[in-house]
Amino acid sequence: MTTSETTAPGAVDALPDELRVLLRSGIPVRAGDCGPGLMALRGVRARAVQPDDPASRARALDALLREQLDRLENGELAAPSRLLFGADPATSGATLTARRSAAAAAADYEVHHFRKRIEPKILGLLAWQLRRDSEAFASRHAVAPELRAARGPFVLPADVFAWEAAEHQHALAALWGAVYQLRAALLTVARLASMEASDEDLAATAATALWRHAAILHAAARYRASYGAVLLHAATELGPDDIGASAGWTPALTPGQELLLAGLFNPEGSLPDFTARLEAAAGGAELAATWRRALTGRPGHDQEGPA
Repeated sequence: MTTSETTAPGAVDALPDELRVLLRSGIPVRAGDCGPGLMALRGVRARAVQPDDPASRARALDALLREQLDRLENGELAAPSRLLFGADPATSGATLTARRSAAAAAADYEVHHFRKRIEPKILGLLAWQLRRDSEAFASRHAVAPELRAARGPFVLPADVFAWEAAEHQHALAALWGAVYQLRAALLTVARLASMEASDEDLAATAATALWRHAAILHAAARYRASYGAVLLHAATELGPDDIGASAGWTPALTPGQELLLAGLFNPEGSLPDFTARLEAAAGGAELAATWRRALTGRPGHDQEGPA
């Protein structure tokens, strides 16, 4: 099986051995028991809250390992595997000897045969699933650029390559910035809806969410026009439109409506300016009303209920 992991081939091949080390203590995973191949898996780094912190990556590996044990490809070995690693409450915190005995009994094998023949199969299968997860995760997920506290202003050399790199980072930052702004707006809509806020308040927050959604469409279109349909310099096959979708669920729009929103959005403009331009555009008022109804679950002023 080929792999796109950036770790050295030797580290990837050593995953079963590294899992064997983890097995000694079992779950929960401890940073000191994690080998370099496991810690370098993209699926682990991407899930870690702080990818550069070994303890954070160990917690991410713990969650991922539990998930893979629950989804073990070999159904007959699924329950024994959870017992073996201590993911089952029956063996949680137990010694390896006790966990191995329980797993062997569940699999209906003698303990010595289980240790010699079945454990290697479980470890090999888990290693394969972890590698597969990392490849699939990389193709489905993108991580926002990592930000760190700066000690001074940006200083670029008078070099065309530095300028081009800065332009790309600007386009990427604009896209991710719009994503987080839409996410904040969607959370506000959900909060107000759960509080049974007034129709006026919900309509206002839905309008803000539509404006933020238009900002994503605009930023994604500009990125595609400049750099293509796939993100540059990223270990993923996702494009700018896929990044935009990570903000949260939004009402479905037709390609024509998305094109309209992207064209109406002005990075220097305000929400009232955008709303006015949308209302004046052909189909704009209907788009806004449909968006509001789908997002809030309320008809709004355009569809009054019975008197």
